[in-house]
Order: sequence, then structure tokens, then C-alpha cells
Amino acid sequence: MLYLVGTPIGNLGDITRRAIEVLSTVDLVACEDTRRTGILLQSLGIKKPLVSYYKHKEQEGSEYLVSKLREGLLVALVSDAGMPVISDPGAILVDKARQAGIEISVVPGPTAVASAVALAGYDKGFVFIGFLSPKRKDRESQLTPFVNSPLPLVLYCASHDVEDTFLVLYDLLGDRRLSVVKELTKLHEQVIVTRTSHAVDFDTHGEFVLIVEPRPQEDAPTLSPQAHLIKYLEMGMDKKEAVKQVAKERGVKKDEIYKVMLELEDE
Repeated sequence: MLYLVGTPIGNLGDITRRAIEVLSTVDLVACEDTRRTGILLQSLGIKKPLVSYYKHKEQEGSEYLVSKLREGLLVALVSDAGMPVISDPGAILVDKARQAGIEISVVPGPTAVASAVALAGYDKGFVFIGFLSPKRKDRESQLTPFVNSPLPLVLYCASHDVEDTFLVLYDLLGDRRLSVVKELTKLHEQVIVTRTSHAVDFDTHGEFVLIVEPRPQEDAPTLSPQAHLIKYLEMGMDKKEAVKQVAKERGVKKDEIYKVMLELEDE
């Protein structure tokens, strides 16, 4: 049996009774950081063999764990915080275990995305993005399909990446209302309401969930792509900047608007 066990996202008191029971009975625990999970188990009075299972070694680690599961061992998979698989390692292991006919059970626990959305007071659904890719081009690919989403976008963000993420969100989504949820379940838990256009003026130490509100309906483009381009060209904007601005406002890739620009030039 493979157990996917949710663990606290900050406050160790949020561990569930079932999670304690499962962690006490399994043969080994697979985790991102053996030191961090060791601290959790020690606080619970549990001693178990720990196996390192992290993002860059998922393939190799999954093969090892599946071999142990085939031997009949009970294995618990945990992440450093929250639910495994959700923006954390685990998807490859789940897939390989299922292909091998191994039974899988989930032990629900705290998760940052649901906690942040509740704390910020959103009740109409949301689009979960998770962590943005390190590369700018990949970030654009992640966000572009959701520029005109009628639902808030929820992102995870590490402390070192907060300022760059603000810049990316403003460049791709424009000026939006933004809820910054910081240090969930910890002593300095906080919700900061700001905008994507504003400078980061808060302490960026800690873990963050960012909730970007949809563009107001009245701000949605009403012009055709051609008319939209002509508008900015007549304002004196050069072609490159006009293409970039129209793509941003319409929530499409720049390549699409560039093709429209070429058609205008042919006319």
C-alpha cells in the first residue's frame, strides 16, 4: 500500500489523527527533506526509516519505492509541507505504483491553496497555477491561457521570487487586484491586499500564495485585433510596442498579433 499523507504547512498542531496513525504503522516514509520530516516525526514520537524522494530524483526514487511496495512494504509519501503531488514530488510515483497494480490511499491534510483562498475570502472558484517556471518564456506560456479567466488565479511563490513574480504578473496580466497570503498557519500569518502594478513594500521572507483577481469585465477589449493595433499605431507607438501591448490586453501570444500586423502592412 502506498499512502499519500498530508502534513502541516506550518503549525505542527495541524497534523491529523489519521496521518499520525498511518505514519506510525508504515514500514518507511518517503520525503523531500529527511531532516525536515525527521523533525516532524520526532515531534510525534515516531521513528521510521526515511527515504529521500525529491523533484530531481523522482524517476530513480519512484523505481526504488515501487520495488519496495512490490515486496509488500507499506510506504508513506509526504512532502515538506501540505499534500504530496500538489506542486510537490509524487506524480511519477503515483503513476508507476498504479501501473504496477499497487493500492494507493490518500490521507488528506492541510494544503496551502485551499487555506489561502479561504483566508482571503474568495468563494466563487479559482484557477490553480502552482509555482511558475524559472524561465520567463515558460512563465508566459503558463499564464497566457488564463489572462481572460473569469476566476482568480492562485500561485505559489518562494520568498526569493516575489519581486520578479510581481513584474511578470503585471507585464502579462496588467494592473490587477492581488492578495498576498503570507506564512499560513504560522505566527506571522498575514493577508496583504495590493495590486500587481505596485512595488513590493513588505517583508519577503517566508512562503507566499498569490491570488490574482480577474480583469474587470468592463476592461475587456471591445475592438477587433486590427482596430486595436491601429489605435496604438495612431497614438505614435512603434510596431513592436503596439504588438506587445495589444497581445497583453487581449490575453494572447504576441505571435498572433504579429500576424495581424503583417496583414495590416499588406493591405
